[in-house]
Amino acid sequence: MTSSVNLENLHEMTGGDKTLEKELFEVYLASSEDCLKALVDNQGSGQEETWRTQAHAWKGMSLNLGAEPLGKLCAEAQINHLAPPEEKAKMVELIKAEYENVKQFLMAP
Repeated sequence: MTSSVNLENLHEMTGGDKTLEKELFEVYLASSEDCLKALVDNQGSGQEETWRTQAHAWKGMSLNLGAEPLGKLCAEAQINHLAPPEEKAKMVELIKAEYENVKQFLMAP
């Protein structure tokens, strides 16, 4: 099984500074919580643009961090921003599950 996060690029960008990386993880996790809440709250008709922009933002943050599987799920949510609420609910469940993997990885000692 592959990891939910690959930190190689992040390590290169931070020069291996663990304190800076921990701060970046905290910012990422707080921002991710905001994005998740926005996706949950904006599944309905008339909220497609908010859904799209939040999925786009989370995709970028995740890919920059190295959380490629989560980034791919967010990309699918972005592309499918016109999907009916039932389909969006399924996307949110997949995103939540992968986000839990990412959180566990980032919070591991």
